[in-house]
Amino acid sequence: MRIISGDMKPKISLIGVLLLLVSVSVLAGCVGPDTGEGTAMFLPDQSNRRVPGTLTFPLDMLWSYETDGLVYSSPAVQGGRVYFGSNDGGVYALDLEGKRIWRYGTEAFISSSPAVSDGVVYVGAWDSNLYALDSKSGDLLWKVNVGPVTGSSPLVSDGTVFIGGGHNISAVRDSKILWSYETGGSITSSPALYNGTVYIGAWDKYLYALDSADGSLKWRFPTEGLIYSSPAVVDDVVYFGSYDGWLYAVSEGRLLWKYQTDGAVYSSPAVEDGVVYFGSADGSVYAVRKGSLLWTFKTGDKIFSSPLIIDNALLIGSNDGKVYALDKKKGGSIWSFQLGDEVGSSPAVSDGRLYIGSRDKRLYAFG
Repeated sequence: MRIISGDMKPKISLIGVLLLLVSVSVLAGCVGPDTGEGTAMFLPDQSNRRVPGTLTFPLDMLWSYETDGLVYSSPAVQGGRVYFGSNDGGVYALDLEGKRIWRYGTEAFISSSPAVSDGVVYVGAWDSNLYALDSKSGDLLWKVNVGPVTGSSPLVSDGTVFIGGGHNISAVRDSKILWSYETGGSITSSPALYNGTVYIGAWDKYLYALDSADGSLKWRFPTEGLIYSSPAVVDDVVYFGSYDGWLYAVSEGRLLWKYQTDGAVYSSPAVEDGVVYFGSADGSVYAVRKGSLLWTFKTGDKIFSSPLIIDNALLIGSNDGKVYALDKKKGGSIWSFQLGDEVGSSPAVSDGRLYIGSRDKRLYAFG
């Protein structure tokens, strides 16, 4: 294992802060390739957080599945199964009708969103372990200590798993840590991979760009706030939000533009045709192009959920307990549904269905 430590400021502790932000941390989800079988990782397209396909509105609730803990984890859908975690310590696999196929139990919160690749479900937990489970049976294949995974979700590329745990971003293959880079703060952001570079934010207020092969630092970019948001990367431009209320567009460590909201930006951005969509703790969804506002949509509470782009809508949840489908061009509401509690999960779409979790301990399916 290669351990790399940057020349950082003193570390920022999770203690006393993290419990307030657990609903935030999972939203900075995993970035990975679209398999064509649904949302196999939390952020399905590493360049823009978009999945092909449409939904037919209005949607009806098809079913909900209740766990024994809050559901901040965002679902992954692949091969006719829906995978997600719960703060009851369980990793769940359901069929498309909401029937449980298996549950793997840990003894820790699971706010991380699973990634599914080559028959393996990868997910992190607060007990510091990255778990690899057999996608068919739920049996444990291996686990490895990467530091407390309080929200960072795994990214899988060519058999290598990238994940944030504690203060570190680690690269893991077959239970072996290939390299680990230590930042100056806790990590709840999830990694993005683009052209051999891993991007991730940390609580030391920096966005990091690391070489995916050896974990060496290429550059880092400073902000004025803790970074929970996960980056999206399009055409060598990295988009991400910060607790300072700004959405940033950065390339090769240089600021291209930024846009200020009236609240912290926990939401991870989605990008399509040059338009960046994201939510803010001020309760609004924003559409911005090159630093100029195109439209904004006001919800009833803070937004920790991250948007998902489909062909005919923008999907996002809010702490007002609703999941929304918005018009991408004008920002108007196409459809919404009131869930049982705050929506800290982010949406997944597969085969004409929408899946999302809630603080009411349930995973919902709409179609």
